[in-house]
Amino acid sequence: MLQTPNLRYVSRKLWLSKTFHSKRSTAQRQVRSQFKWRNVSYVRLGSLLAGACAVGYDGVVNDFTYCGSFVRFGRSLKTATLIAVDYLGLNEIDPDYEQKRKLVHQISANRLLETCLLNGGLYIKVGQGFAAVNHILPIEYTETLAKLQDKCLPTSKEDIQKVFRKDFGKLPEKIYKEFDYTPVAAASLAQVFKARLHNGEQVAVKVQYSDLQKRFISDLATIIFLQDLIELIFKDYNFGWILNDLRKNLVQELNFEQEGKNAERCARDLRKLSYVHVPKVYWGFTKRRVLTLEWIDGVKISDLASIKKLGLSLKDVDQKLFTMCAEQIFKSGFVHADPHPGNIFVRKNKRNGKADIVILDHGLYEEMPRSVRVALSQFWVATVQRDEMGMKAAARRMNVVDYMKFASVLFQQPVTIEGPRIRSKLTQEDVDHIQKVAKEQFEIIMSTLREMPRCLLFVTRNLNTVRAISNKHGDVVDRPCLMARCAQRSIYDHSSRSPLEYFKWLTRRVYFEYCLWISAFKLRWMDWYLNFLYLVGRAPEGARTLIKDAMDQEKHVLR
Repeated sequence: MLQTPNLRYVSRKLWLSKTFHSKRSTAQRQVRSQFKWRNVSYVRLGSLLAGACAVGYDGVVNDFTYCGSFVRFGRSLKTATLIAVDYLGLNEIDPDYEQKRKLVHQISANRLLETCLLNGGLYIKVGQGFAAVNHILPIEYTETLAKLQDKCLPTSKEDIQKVFRKDFGKLPEKIYKEFDYTPVAAASLAQVFKARLHNGEQVAVKVQYSDLQKRFISDLATIIFLQDLIELIFKDYNFGWILNDLRKNLVQELNFEQEGKNAERCARDLRKLSYVHVPKVYWGFTKRRVLTLEWIDGVKISDLASIKKLGLSLKDVDQKLFTMCAEQIFKSGFVHADPHPGNIFVRKNKRNGKADIVILDHGLYEEMPRSVRVALSQFWVATVQRDEMGMKAAARRMNVVDYMKFASVLFQQPVTIEGPRIRSKLTQEDVDHIQKVAKEQFEIIMSTLREMPRCLLFVTRNLNTVRAISNKHGDVVDRPCLMARCAQRSIYDHSSRSPLEYFKWLTRRVYFEYCLWISAFKLRWMDWYLNFLYLVGRAPEGARTLIKDAMDQEKHVLR
């Protein structure tokens, strides 16, 4: 007979079992939780110890190079983010849009300047490059970033000694008779010091920043990353590819032994120009990160007060500067890619009392193939003459399709066949118009830059920088025409120099001068005609002012 279970007994047993298991599972969960948090604490502690070890190792072995890269990356990302937020906050339908945009330009330029100075090295070099394109970028950027040509952060005495110990195995005091640790100049990649050799000669010693070569690759990667990031946010921005293409040239600038070779080649190429001087290289005191050069006293080509104090003519200075640049671009093809005012000095020649041009900092050069030099010379002359067929043919040899836009990029002003003659002196209205056109036709201009030979990127930078110097001097010389004459001579130099080639060149030269004379004569005749109309009270208002400006420009051509 089956027994009926005691329900009260069974339910009590189940309750006791549940209570026991519940307490047991609670205890297990508490143990697991304590173990889990203990593991998390161990992981955190381990991470901190690993991080401290990594930082310590980087400090001992690499002088905190990689830690510094993270700091510079964070600083650059912060600056880029703040600038992007400020521009995204602008509204074009705001009645005060232009005023607010100018304010944002200035605030952003100040942030960029501060970031470049704090980061140093390549950041300063890139900032100097932006300052050179003052016909495209807003004036707030170019004027602010131009301070990077003179204002760089010097390093410590220990940093200098570290470079000499590694490269020479001894301190500067053991190498030179005298060495002044106070820098006379601080550039983007190095500092310059005054020293004296044991034979009594005074020299300039260029010493690279000790950590520059280690941090160069990471800094370049950071800048390229930020460029790509900006392109994602602002679709109209499209400069990143230029930095990618110029990476090889920038890396070469770190080798001071190569810079010494560049200086000697530059001196050989320009030896026919007696007024151009390149400092002598002292190879016995030169290594990869230390360059010892002849000491030269002079003034910056942008220092107008000092140039006038020396009794030198700005017209003479500019003629010699433009001739020197044209000789490199059209004839030798070995082009100084960074002729900003900090790298071009002027001194008074002791024999004739006129200006000498001194070229400094030969780290960044571009070499142009002969085919490109000849085609560019032909294109320059054809553009000045308004020879559309000649422009088109020369551009085709350089694989450039839109030859009119290429001319505008090359001469930094809108170029048309039927329009006014290419001018050297631009008014503020002209500059505003150029910036407006550059903004409206940005994609076309960028496509033109992409299709032209890559070696012309640095040539364009050279022309931009020299144009800025000319503008600061008051555009007292017609640069396009002077360089066109140099380009014509180069065309003959690149030819076989046979009697037939000489006759062809002479014919083209006579025709070129004839075109300039006719242009000047037309304007002079128009001036006479307007004077007559003024005498009889029939002249249109404002016409004489326009003609006077054009006549002033023609005087530069005929001189």
